Amino acid sequence: MDRLESFSKRGYVVKETAPVYYTRDMDKTATWFEETLGWYTEIDERNDENKGVYGCVYDLPREFENLHIAPFTGIHLFYGDPKGGVVAFMKVQGIEALHQYVSDRGRNAISDVQEQPWGAKMCAVDTPDGYVLQFFE
Repeated sequence: MDRLESFSKRGYVVKETAPVYYTRDMDKTATWFEETLGWYTEIDERNDENKGVYGCVYDLPREFENLHIAPFTGIHLFYGDPKGGVVAFMKVQGIEALHQYVSDRGRNAISDVQEQPWGAKMCAVDTPDGYVLQFFE
């Protein structure tokens, strides 16, 4: 599937983020972000064993990031022991579309969208490395 086609079909946009995410298997983690959230990945550096040691996952296609027409809204991936817990608290536009997108891929690792006392809607996604990505609108 074409990158821009995938971006247009997702139905949601991340507005703010840039956390650091540690993983022992960057290729597996990158695939999870692509398949579960519809994000774009690039592993920029590998070690002598061909394991990814630095990469990024992007909400927008990399071409947009390279043009600097939008702020970086991705996640930095580093090789290392996962720390677990909440790694990101991300503002999105289209939280119901995000929920539907993840659910349509057969992923049960997303919580229901819930109204918060402060007026926002929130949901959370569990990652394969034991992290939680929290989204709000």
